Amino acid sequence: MNCYDCLGTPGPAVAVCIRCGAALCRTHVHESHPPTQDIAGTGRATHEKPARHITCGSCRAAETS
Repeated sequence: MNCYDCLGTPGPAVAVCIRCGAALCRTHVHESHPPTQDIAGTGRATHEKPARHITCGSCRAAETS
């Protein structure tokens, strides 16, 4: 599978965007580590280890705008 965002010569995909499903190469992947939360009783429980959150450039721009 090739990177959706590569222009010209496509690079090999190493990840998939969690939002839109686009295949991404190492150059176009955006990785963040938001805290992981679960609903627990009347509130939320935050886990110690953050989750890996993989997005493409378009979805990252939409999330941070």
